[in-house]
Amino acid sequence: MTDTPIPSPPTPPAAAQPTTVVNQTPAGVLDQNVAALLAMNTTQKKKRKSKAHLNAMKMRGELWPELDTSLLWDRTVNDGYSSIPRTLSLITNMIDDLAKKHTGKSAAAGKTYFALWCRVWDENMLTIENESVYAIESGYSGERNVTTWRQHMKVLQELGFIDTKEGAYGPYNFVLIYNPYLVLKKLKPQIPASYYQLLLQRAIEIGADGDLIDKPAKETK
Repeated sequence: MTDTPIPSPPTPPAAAQPTTVVNQTPAGVLDQNVAALLAMNTTQKKKRKSKAHLNAMKMRGELWPELDTSLLWDRTVNDGYSSIPRTLSLITNMIDDLAKKHTGKSAAAGKTYFALWCRVWDENMLTIENESVYAIESGYSGERNVTTWRQHMKVLQELGFIDTKEGAYGPYNFVLIYNPYLVLKKLKPQIPASYYQLLLQRAIEIGADGDLIDKPAKETK
């Protein structure tokens, strides 16, 4: 009798290699979501601006079909411009009202503030070497023009819109301009409600309300 060979036991299947799972923390997910939202918001803003620009150009073409565009001031062509808050006209009026309450008399410090913005660059600091020039640009003339200008600069500093440092060219040789929205938010109790609401409404329209509206407090765990 021939012995029947015993079959070899089947080879067990190879063990599955463990899969490495990278856990993404909620913070990471949140950061990605925030970045995506910011990118989306930026794109949406660009689209809105582009659409508004096209609509305005279309309307201008209808109203002034034979317009010579060389007669217009174009910031993309003409030099000598400054970046200022779109609400600056409202801000200067509010400064005049605040200055009157602060000093007890009429003080057109808003013109002084406007003239500073027309001179400032992105570092938000001015070096003033000739106070007479700034006084004239602010609308003050005559023998007491510098004196009046200095009085209004003092009011602006006391209200918190600017800070100043003395130097070789006078007590206002160096001027720092603070974020006007933050200053007005702090001075809100002194501002008529109708003025502040108008400022807030305009700020919301242009997307500049972030510094005027209190951010919601974070939830505590």
